[in-house]
Amino acid sequence: MKKKATIVSVIIGILAVAAIIVFSAYRSSESYRKAKAAIQWDCSVTCTEESTSAKYVITYSDVKVLSKTGTLTIQNKNDFDIVVHLLCEGEQEVVSDNIPANSFYSFTNVTDKEYTVGIHADVGVATDIRVVVYDGKDTEPYTK
Repeated sequence: MKKKATIVSVIIGILAVAAIIVFSAYRSSESYRKAKAAIQWDCSVTCTEESTSAKYVITYSDVKVLSKTGTLTIQNKNDFDIVVHLLCEGEQEVVSDNIPANSFYSFTNVTDKEYTVGIHADVGVATDIRVVVYDGKDTEPYTK
């Protein structure tokens, strides 16, 4: 009887260690990161007018974004650089640095305000500008 109790204890210990390993692997996985960044918006736009040296054109998305984490992360899914503008009624516009092609930029301190996303890129008229906005710092890696 004592031998069975020892075997059961060893099996439970092995299962517990296996569960810890599986949980640790999941927390470092892409699906866990996506679940943490589950709130996302496709703010892609089509360039409505070409910028010139005398005219800086911003194309605004129809999508409204609202951060509950205090951080909005922008994913530039293009082969060219962009600048993102966050516009909130009654607030000063917040502007990103230049966001290089295929990279990310995070706005902080943007909690509980609804923003309209505006995008500037030095591209021609009718060029699609692909942008995803995430609530939080965790994002999925860029894939074309």
